[in-house]
Amino acid sequence: MVESKSGALLGAHGRYQGMVIFQKGKKTYGRALPSYDGNADSPSRKVQNARLAAAVTHYQTIKETFLYHAWRMEATRREVISGYNLFLKENIKAYNTDYTVGDFRLLTLVPGALQVPFRMQQQEAPAGVLSITWEASPWVSRQRNKDTFMLAVIYDDEPFRVEIIENTGITRLDGTATIPLAKAGAGKAYVYAFFTNEARDAFTNNVYFNVKLE
Repeated sequence: MVESKSGALLGAHGRYQGMVIFQKGKKTYGRALPSYDGNADSPSRKVQNARLAAAVTHYQTIKETFLYHAWRMEATRREVISGYNLFLKENIKAYNTDYTVGDFRLLTLVPGALQVPFRMQQQEAPAGVLSITWEASPWVSRQRNKDTFMLAVIYDDEPFRVEIIENTGITRLDGTATIPLAKAGAGKAYVYAFFTNEARDAFTNNVYFNVKLE
């Protein structure tokens, strides 16, 4: 993707000489149209289509939560055309060629620009309990210390469903979190921990953990 700062394309939109021209804010960008090999049944196309279908399914789940706004705002910050495009870019490699999640560690469910606390680590805990500690920083601004600790959770029996645990009552200043996790029929929880401000218009990147439930 290239930015057009002057010339005939400035302020334009549509297709032009093998490119799609679009506006993002007050800027004009051009992106090359994809080239196709004409073979929809080629092995490489099948792999890409399978991963894309899985990623789109996950994004539709994200759209049903307030995390949709995290992707939209992060896309604007990075000057990506949309939160959808950014989600695909960040996550496409996490999916297998059989429409499944291949590696949950590679998934990003929450993007953001706020600082992740230092030394955010999982501690030993009984089955079904997530215990995390991090370095509390009293010298950080009062506003940042009010950031709320939340979780986005995927259970292994429903890998394309994202559950948000938001009313934890835990903030950055606490330096520790202990959250019970349970779901009938599930054996493991894939957990994406993050912080958000009071207005929920600024986020940290998520930090991945997993919890055995049985």
